[in-house]
Amino acid sequence: MDQRHIGYAVQSLNRCIGQALNNIPAMRENENLTGIQVWILNFLSRRGEEDTFQRDVEAEFHIRRSTATQLLKQMERGGLIRRVPVAYDARLKKIEMTDYAAEVKKQLEEQIRRTDSRLTEGFTAEELAQFFSYVERFEQNLAKGV
Repeated sequence: MDQRHIGYAVQSLNRCIGQALNNIPAMRENENLTGIQVWILNFLSRRGEEDTFQRDVEAEFHIRRSTATQLLKQMERGGLIRRVPVAYDARLKKIEMTDYAAEVKKQLEEQIRRTDSRLTEGFTAEELAQFFSYVERFEQNLAKGV
Protein backbone atom coordinates (compact mmCIF):
# COMPACT_ATOMS: atom_id res chain seq x y z
CA MET A 1 0.00 0.00 0.00
CA ASP A 2 1.19 3.48 -0.86
CA GLN A 3 2.45 5.46 2.17
CA ARG A 4 0.68 8.63 1.08
CA HIS A 5 -2.49 9.56 2.94
CA ILE A 6 -5.60 10.42 0.98
CA GLY A 7 -6.90 12.83 3.62
CA TYR A 8 -3.64 14.77 3.62
CA ALA A 9 -3.54 14.88 -0.18
CA VAL A 10 -7.13 16.15 -0.37
CA GLN A 11 -6.48 18.76 2.34
CA SER A 12 -3.35 19.93 0.56
CA LEU A 13 -5.21 20.23 -2.74
CA ASN A 14 -8.02 22.05 -0.95
CA ARG A 15 -5.54 24.62 0.39
CA CYS A 16 -4.11 25.14 -3.10
CA ILE A 17 -7.57 25.64 -4.56
CA GLY A 18 -8.47 28.00 -1.73
CA GLN A 19 -5.38 30.10 -2.40
CA ALA A 20 -6.26 30.30 -6.10
CA LEU A 21 -9.85 31.31 -5.34
CA ASN A 22 -8.72 33.91 -2.84
CA ASN A 23 -7.16 35.73 -5.76
CA ILE A 24 -10.26 37.75 -6.62
CA PRO A 25 -10.61 41.48 -5.86
CA ALA A 26 -13.49 40.98 -3.40
CA MET A 27 -11.39 38.54 -1.38
CA ARG A 28 -8.38 40.86 -1.34
CA GLU A 29 -10.50 43.90 -0.43
CA ASN A 30 -12.56 42.23 2.28
CA GLU A 31 -10.48 40.41 4.87
CA ASN A 32 -13.66 39.09 6.52
CA LEU A 33 -14.69 37.15 3.42
CA THR A 34 -13.58 33.54 3.78
CA GLY A 35 -13.25 30.71 1.29
CA ILE A 36 -16.17 28.75 2.74
CA GLN A 37 -18.37 31.84 2.48
CA VAL A 38 -17.49 32.10 -1.19
CA TRP A 39 -18.40 28.44 -1.68
CA ILE A 40 -21.73 29.08 0.07
CA LEU A 41 -22.41 32.01 -2.26
CA ASN A 42 -21.71 29.78 -5.22
CA PHE A 43 -24.09 27.18 -3.81
CA LEU A 44 -26.83 29.78 -3.30
CA SER A 45 -26.31 31.04 -6.81
CA ARG A 46 -26.57 27.55 -8.32
CA ARG A 47 -29.91 27.05 -6.56
CA GLY A 48 -31.30 30.11 -8.34
CA GLU A 49 -34.85 30.97 -7.33
CA GLU A 50 -35.28 27.80 -5.28
CA ASP A 51 -35.79 28.60 -1.59
CA THR A 52 -32.63 27.76 0.32
CA PHE A 53 -32.48 27.31 4.06
CA GLN A 54 -29.77 26.76 6.63
CA ARG A 55 -30.42 23.01 6.59
CA ASP A 56 -29.61 22.98 2.84
CA VAL A 57 -26.25 24.63 3.54
CA GLU A 58 -25.57 22.12 6.33
CA ALA A 59 -26.32 19.18 4.03
CA GLU A 60 -24.37 20.53 1.05
CA PHE A 61 -21.19 21.24 3.01
CA HIS A 62 -21.50 18.43 5.58
CA ILE A 63 -21.27 20.87 8.47
CA ARG A 64 -22.94 20.96 11.86
CA ARG A 65 -25.86 23.23 12.61
CA SER A 66 -23.75 25.38 14.95
CA THR A 67 -21.07 25.85 12.28
CA ALA A 68 -23.66 26.81 9.66
CA THR A 69 -25.30 29.24 12.08
CA GLN A 70 -21.97 30.95 12.75
CA LEU A 71 -21.04 31.12 9.05
CA LEU A 72 -24.42 32.52 8.01
CA LYS A 73 -24.40 35.12 10.80
CA GLN A 74 -20.96 36.29 9.63
CA MET A 75 -22.20 36.46 6.05
CA GLU A 76 -25.24 38.46 7.13
CA ARG A 77 -23.08 40.91 9.09
CA GLY A 78 -20.78 41.20 6.06
CA GLY A 79 -23.67 42.17 3.80
CA LEU A 80 -23.49 39.02 1.69
CA ILE A 81 -26.84 37.47 2.58
CA ARG A 82 -30.11 38.28 4.24
CA ARG A 83 -32.53 35.89 5.91
CA VAL A 84 -36.10 36.41 4.79
CA PRO A 85 -39.19 34.85 6.42
CA VAL A 86 -41.29 32.64 4.15
CA ALA A 87 -45.08 32.93 4.05
CA TYR A 88 -45.74 29.20 4.39
CA ASP A 89 -43.82 28.62 7.67
CA ALA A 90 -43.17 31.33 10.25
CA ARG A 91 -40.27 29.31 11.72
CA LEU A 92 -38.28 29.29 8.48
CA LYS A 93 -36.13 31.99 6.95
CA LYS A 94 -34.79 31.52 3.47
CA ILE A 95 -31.31 32.72 2.60
CA GLU A 96 -30.96 35.30 -0.17
CA MET A 97 -27.84 36.82 -1.67
CA THR A 98 -27.46 40.61 -1.61
CA ASP A 99 -26.44 42.76 -4.60
CA TYR A 100 -22.93 42.94 -3.12
CA ALA A 101 -22.85 39.14 -3.01
CA ALA A 102 -23.91 39.03 -6.67
CA GLU A 103 -20.85 41.11 -7.59
CA VAL A 104 -18.60 38.83 -5.51
CA LYS A 105 -20.22 35.85 -7.22
CA LYS A 106 -19.47 37.27 -10.66
CA GLN A 107 -15.80 37.64 -9.74
CA LEU A 108 -15.86 34.19 -8.20
CA GLU A 109 -17.31 32.51 -11.29
CA GLU A 110 -14.51 33.86 -13.43
CA GLN A 111 -11.88 32.75 -10.93
CA ILE A 112 -13.48 29.30 -10.58
CA ARG A 113 -13.48 28.94 -14.36
CA ARG A 114 -9.77 29.86 -14.51
CA THR A 115 -8.91 27.61 -11.55
CA ASP A 116 -10.85 24.64 -12.95
CA SER A 117 -9.14 25.13 -16.28
CA ARG A 118 -5.73 25.07 -14.60
CA LEU A 119 -6.66 22.08 -12.42
CA THR A 120 -7.92 19.94 -15.28
CA GLU A 121 -5.23 20.81 -17.80
CA GLY A 122 -3.92 17.63 -19.42
CA PHE A 123 -6.73 15.40 -18.10
CA THR A 124 -9.14 13.61 -20.41
CA ALA A 125 -12.90 13.66 -19.87
CA GLU A 126 -12.64 9.99 -18.92
CA GLU A 127 -9.98 10.69 -16.28
CA LEU A 128 -12.09 13.48 -14.79
CA ALA A 129 -15.15 11.22 -14.69
CA GLN A 130 -13.05 8.61 -12.89
CA PHE A 131 -11.81 11.25 -10.40
CA PHE A 132 -15.39 12.26 -9.54
CA SER A 133 -16.29 8.59 -9.21
CA TYR A 134 -13.50 8.15 -6.67
CA VAL A 135 -14.55 11.20 -4.70
CA GLU A 136 -18.11 9.92 -4.57
CA ARG A 137 -16.92 6.54 -3.30
CA PHE A 138 -14.70 8.19 -0.66
CA GLU A 139 -17.73 10.14 0.58
CA GLN A 140 -19.90 7.01 0.63
CA ASN A 141 -17.24 5.10 2.55
CA LEU A 142 -16.97 7.85 5.15
CA ALA A 143 -20.75 8.10 5.47
CA LYS A 144 -20.88 4.41 6.44
CA GLY A 145 -18.72 5.06 9.50
CA VAL A 146 -20.83 7.92 10.85
